[in-house]
Amino acid sequence: MCRQAIVAAAFACRALALAACGGHAPVDPGPALQILGEGTVVRSGDPVPVTSPYFDGTTLRLTAARGETLGIQVLHRGGGRTGLAIGASEVAIRGFEVRRARVTRPSTAMFGGSRGAGDYPDLLVEKPEPQTDPAYFEIAVGATVTPAIVHGELAVAGRRVPVVLTITTAILPPLPVEGVWAYEDPRELAWAKLPPSTLEDASASERACIALARRYGVLLSPDLPISAWPARKDLLAGAPDVPARIPAEPVAAAADVRAWIAATAGTHQVPFAIPLDEPRDAAAWAAVRALSAAVRAAGGGPASFRYAVTAAPRAEMGDAIDLYIAPDAAHLTGDTVARWTYNGRAPAAGSLVVDADEPGPRTWGWIAWRYQIATWYVWDALYWHDRHNRHGADLPGRATAAATDAVSFDDGEDHGNLDGVLLEPGDAATPCRPTLRLAQLRRGLEDRALLDAAFACDPAATKLLAERVMPRALGDATGAAAWPASDADFERARVELVTLAAACGDRRPR
Repeated sequence: MCRQAIVAAAFACRALALAACGGHAPVDPGPALQILGEGTVVRSGDPVPVTSPYFDGTTLRLTAARGETLGIQVLHRGGGRTGLAIGASEVAIRGFEVRRARVTRPSTAMFGGSRGAGDYPDLLVEKPEPQTDPAYFEIAVGATVTPAIVHGELAVAGRRVPVVLTITTAILPPLPVEGVWAYEDPRELAWAKLPPSTLEDASASERACIALARRYGVLLSPDLPISAWPARKDLLAGAPDVPARIPAEPVAAAADVRAWIAATAGTHQVPFAIPLDEPRDAAAWAAVRALSAAVRAAGGGPASFRYAVTAAPRAEMGDAIDLYIAPDAAHLTGDTVARWTYNGRAPAAGSLVVDADEPGPRTWGWIAWRYQIATWYVWDALYWHDRHNRHGADLPGRATAAATDAVSFDDGEDHGNLDGVLLEPGDAATPCRPTLRLAQLRRGLEDRALLDAAFACDPAATKLLAERVMPRALGDATGAAAWPASDADFERARVELVTLAAACGDRRPR
């Protein structure tokens, strides 16, 4: 019997004995050492899961496609230095200390609800040999490495755990630029006392944040006035859709649309704009239609400048809208217009707040594949100050202090913990730092890429697997979330995808 099973059995026996004597059974804290994926978030004081898809209590076993990045959390009660080494030159390892966010006011239903107050692991601070509990490691497998079984070692506070990494013949292509667009306001850097940036002059500090987000599969960018395009077009290289900003007044908007079309001619990039957000009544929809007419008259349309609205399609709008962006805009069957989605809350999609149920944004990749969502829009990524809820105070508004109170957005009725905060502010050398939720999002995007690779090899089996894991979401969602409640279930499905994709051998998916 493995050590984990022995510990679990001992606690079970003790609980039965106490129950027989009329006492209270102790809460099983789980194993002192456990290894989990980035999607399993263990709040301080909560029991550690007894089982793991990676670790049997003795050996850490990992399976990867070439080009894939794996993420693991090492939970080790008591802390201590942790190191990971794998004997393959084309396998790169990054270690991170994990800092906790304190939830004192649980996120409200608008953000998908909450698991409750407590300290949640989230902020990732790069360190080769982290000492926090948990520690986090990224394991990036090179795209050209020879398939093999390679060995390594995890050293945890004096204990040594053998590691077996199986690198399969499956090949994961680089994540596309357009998978996730995360809005950001460059003023946040100066407000956080970092080297400042402007729309017309993206500073080195902002560029570092953009590069970091890109490493996780996220296109980080403001929506741009036409004046900012010359300074920022290199930061949007390869992105088929360019987030543009136009005025809400039709005449001024038409002039900007013409300028955007001229500026992007021949680039194979199409600007899009969301000038009127979430129209809710007849007057708002009338304004949407009037502005759409001005955009069309200026040459806008699906192939030149897309007019978008963050709402579900309405029949009376006809073909006035080029792109709908909303969770309830997308269905598995019957959609006739282009649609994206944004953010998420169950049962439509996993939530981004730090106290959400797992597996959070990992669900996005599976949903996007099933619903053919080209781009997932995230508002916001650098919402470090609650600038939208200042109650008459000057900008920038209340600063978020994740270590003491993780509420970032609070309108007096609803509040979300680290809503809009995918990256956290760092220092002048490292202006932005990633979060565990950003790593979860990347894991979902890589799951989506694996779905593409597996589908190219075995369409029928991949389709059945995707339907099993993600039977419905977005506009088809009803009642409770339809996907598995455990990140471990998603991990087992990921290994199935790697196996399906490996059937192609060295043939890259189309």
